[in-house]
Amino acid sequence: MSKARLLVELDVIPDQADAFVAMFLSEFVSRSRTEDGCEQYELWRDPANPAKMTIIEVWRDQAALDVHLSQSWFGDWAPKMEAMQATPLVVRALASVED
Repeated sequence: MSKARLLVELDVIPDQADAFVAMFLSEFVSRSRTEDGCEQYELWRDPANPAKMTIIEVWRDQAALDVHLSQSWFGDWAPKMEAMQATPLVVRALASVED
């Protein structure tokens, strides 16, 4: 069974970057890390451009990721995230060469 891995790239409106980080940590990271099958869930910032961020997710398998993506709280949270984005998300599903 292969792990499910996502790399999510986003650009936040620069003057909202710190507020985005605070919201993301309290509302999203804290919930996601407690979900069954979550092995890694982190938000990273580009040190040269703090409004450019990357989310790295590793899930036990695709089923665990599917459950995560179906959470009802996404409906409340997604509009907040979208309002702070300067550009649309880029979501990349990754497969390890070691799987």
